[in-house]
Formats: sequence, structure tokens, C-alpha cells
Amino acid sequence: MYIDFGTYEFDKAIELLDNEIRLQKKKRKDAKVASKMERKATVSSENKDDIKEEAPNSQNITNVKVNKNNILNWNEDNVREFLMKHNLSAMAFLCQGINGEELSNLYTMCKTNSISMYRSLKFELLHSCNKVLPISTYLRFMSRIRAVCDDTLVPSGHATNKSNEPDTMDDE
Repeated sequence: MYIDFGTYEFDKAIELLDNEIRLQKKKRKDAKVASKMERKATVSSENKDDIKEEAPNSQNITNVKVNKNNILNWNEDNVREFLMKHNLSAMAFLCQGINGEELSNLYTMCKTNSISMYRSLKFELLHSCNKVLPISTYLRFMSRIRAVCDDTLVPSGHATNKSNEPDTMDDE
């Protein structure tokens, strides 16, 4: 940056210098904003790549037998495997660091107040990952986790029967 004070009147030269300083500050600010946007885009695309890579690999991991007692013992990897296996990558972002007991609690919260929880999860995903939580993904999550959590909520002594035949009791 150079202003020739000998060429211009003093007041005009000061004005030109001031304008040049403002222009330089604006350029730096714009460069910082562009750099931040670029980093966010890079991180976002890396996260998408990670999810695509995890999906096929999750099939190589030993399958977790799904039932209510077992979900309470799941670790973070088991939760991620379950979500990826059921094509719930958006929920995997939201459930990072959550174990099976916490996932079960999340399901209970969603079951108790479904609309409010959908809005909360959608808001969290939007602000943390700049992604939208499709209602179809939320409904698929509810369906898949319901199969894990609710199937064993049958009173003791009754077997869970997934066929159309009525349950039979041994002591009839």
C-alpha cells in the first residue's frame, strides 16, 4: 500500500490512505470468511466419505443380537453399527458418543413426545452438521429401534411371537 503525499493535497492523501486501509481490512475479513466456509465444506465432505466407508465395513463386524436386555449393554460402536446397518447415517451424527442404554432412553423420549423430539433432533443436526433430518429417517429410526426395544416388553411367561399364530402357553 502506497500513497504519495507529495502528489496530493494532505487532506486528499489522508482520505486515500484511509480508504486503502479499509479496503485491506475488508479483503482480510473476506479471506477469513472464505477460508472458514472452505474448511466447513471439506469437513462436511470428509464426514460423508467416512459414513460411506463405514457402511460396508459394518457388515464385517460381528452382528449384535438385538433385544432389550442386550441393547442396554451396547457400547458406542454397537450403536453406530446398528444405525449404519439400518441406513440411519443422519441419526449416527446425532448419536455420536451414545451407548445402548442412552439410545434406549432417546427412544423413550421420542416415543413419549415424538413431534417435539423430531424438532429437537432436526434442530441439533442442522446446527451441528448443517444437515436436515428428513422425517423419513426419523420414522425409520423409530421403527427400527422399536423392533429392538418394544419386542421384549411382553409380560414374563409369554413368548414374543412374530407369526400370525396366537401365542401358546405351556401350562394350558
